[in-house]
Amino acid sequence: MLPQRFGKTELTEKELKNDRKTCIKAGPCGLGRRALYLNTFFLDRRLYACYEDIERIYKRIAMSAGGFSGRGVFAAVPYLVVELKDKRSRQCSFRSEEDVDTLMRWIGENHPEIHLYTKEGQERMEARAREEEEREKKVLSATADAAVRSLEADLAFLEEHPEIWERLRRTVREKRRIDHIPASFRAVMGTIALTGAAGAFWGLYSLFSGRDYGLWGILFGAAFLFYAASSRILPLGADRPSAAGAAWTEAVRSAREALSSKEDFFLPAQYADPVVVRRMLRVLKSGRAGSREEALEAVKEDLRALNSSVTVSKEEHDEVAAVKPLFMECGYMDELSW
Repeated sequence: MLPQRFGKTELTEKELKNDRKTCIKAGPCGLGRRALYLNTFFLDRRLYACYEDIERIYKRIAMSAGGFSGRGVFAAVPYLVVELKDKRSRQCSFRSEEDVDTLMRWIGENHPEIHLYTKEGQERMEARAREEEEREKKVLSATADAAVRSLEADLAFLEEHPEIWERLRRTVREKRRIDHIPASFRAVMGTIALTGAAGAFWGLYSLFSGRDYGLWGILFGAAFLFYAASSRILPLGADRPSAAGAAWTEAVRSAREALSSKEDFFLPAQYADPVVVRRMLRVLKSGRAGSREEALEAVKEDLRALNSSVTVSKEEHDEVAAVKPLFMECGYMDELSW
């Protein structure tokens, strides 16, 4: 079944088949050479919109109202919003925020004419850029200027190797999620799993004993087991604290190895993220620090000061949410014992 057109430009059947066949899959959507493929409620890549018809694409995060815990039915739901030049728009839900980020990064690299923020967000970004430009007009010392050039080279290296910092973000986020699951949650989910197992065994016994209602015991028991397993609360497989810790440790070691090929890379491997470098550059250019070491300490102080009681812009929130777990997991230390 061919995707349906969403936009003004229509592709021929042959073009559409070839383009969708070779598209890069990002969650339920796809990135073709000619068009972006969008999902419907039930089907992946069921609609297409040619890039020349798209005005802007941006990410939206929906959180449950009240009682947000970040798990199960209270988890954040990432969306991709596509706005066309004819003012129509469509919202696509994703299971993983990383897929949305991958899609938007590809769009930014291959179609810079498409805006990656809402209209209001774009205006805020431009205003922020003007403010930073004004702050950066001051003359830097020779030491600060050298630090800026060095960090700009580090930033370029990280942007060329996104697999380094993407893995760090992913593993530290997962480790902190698992480490912060309350014991009471695990106890409740363990009880549900045991109840499901008992129900399933009772259903099997009843079924082999010739009792028809044994099938219901199997079905309800299996449903309880499936719910407990899909909650990702029980310490099973990759959701074990030891497995999450090993994945994070391996990500840092892998980052160290990859960064060793970059001469004079400044940041410790566990903090190797473009957002950290950009924040250090802003600190240097604003005159708050005169060296790379001072800039890193200033970034740490800024992150320590930001918590749930502090109101910040969406852009600031996205930056902090991306890198603060790296610092918190390491206790803001530069040297690790492993």
